Amino acid sequence: MHKFVEICRSLALQIGEGMRLDVSTRWSSTYKMLRTAIAYKEAIQAYADADLNYKWEPTTEEWDLFVAIEPILASLAKVTTALSASSYPTTNLFYPHIVDVKIALRAAMFSNNLNLKKMGTAMMEKFNKYWEEKNNVMVVATILDPRYKMRYIEWCFGRIFDVDQSGFEIQEVRAELEKLYEECELQHREKKAAQSKSNASSSLTIDRSCGLPSASCEFQSYLSSTEANPSKSELLIYLDELNVSLEDKEFDLLNWWKVNSHRFPVVSKMAKKFLTVPATSVSSESTFSTGGRTLDDYRSSLRPSTVEALICASSWIRGAHDGTRRYVEEDEEDDIENISFPKSFVESN
Repeated sequence: MHKFVEICRSLALQIGEGMRLDVSTRWSSTYKMLRTAIAYKEAIQAYADADLNYKWEPTTEEWDLFVAIEPILASLAKVTTALSASSYPTTNLFYPHIVDVKIALRAAMFSNNLNLKKMGTAMMEKFNKYWEEKNNVMVVATILDPRYKMRYIEWCFGRIFDVDQSGFEIQEVRAELEKLYEECELQHREKKAAQSKSNASSSLTIDRSCGLPSASCEFQSYLSSTEANPSKSELLIYLDELNVSLEDKEFDLLNWWKVNSHRFPVVSKMAKKFLTVPATSVSSESTFSTGGRTLDDYRSSLRPSTVEALICASSWIRGAHDGTRRYVEEDEEDDIENISFPKSFVESN
């Protein structure tokens, strides 16, 4: 190991904490192993030349394959990390990861590398078994994320479908989105009309006391009880505005809708409806396992309210380390073996 670190220093390679080993029980460890190994490719080759007993140097074809499959493994590792969050990731987080996986697989299918092409074709066949038809709930939730909106759906459909199918899918999404908006707008108008009727008596008293002519007072009452038809709907105004930057790491989706709900009262109701849909049941299963640890043979007589309080308090404590409500990723490093480099050489470097 000291010799390997010396070779890294002689090649002016940046020495990190170490490399990872593949673990059969966690498939994403393969990606971590290849990602760290590729950074030390030159050092591994130089070490193999210096040590004749070293028989595990990858061939040139294997290195090329490692680089080729890295985008696929990276997209799968990202979606696994996002969906393994312990604070219930919502639907808007899921669809962009699915798109990343499909784009990576399509790129592999049209690759000049026969091995990569064969692998991509087999993976796409398995992928389409579950995701050939788009999930409209996830698509609508993504549109209601101001970082993506309809522009992202149009862009990604152009990447994962052919021209004709892309146009058809986009029209279908637009039609469903407009239908949902009309339903929410109708409910909003009915609710507002009911509120206007309940305030009719008080508004009538005010109108009679005003100094304007009776007709003008009645007209004012009419304006307050009806909505003016705008030239553009809330939905179109929301979609036409510029997207929020994806580079904003401090962006809080729920807070954005809270602040902008007065501008988009109808669209915000759509967001409230779709953004509350959990993207996965992983966190629910984790909660049940937590309940098993809380309610054991020695504490089986706890009242249901006490068990609920223990589980909820534990969840809140884990998710409140930074004072925000962002999801907390599970620690994937516990069961992945890390090969650490000698500290003396790293510190001196």
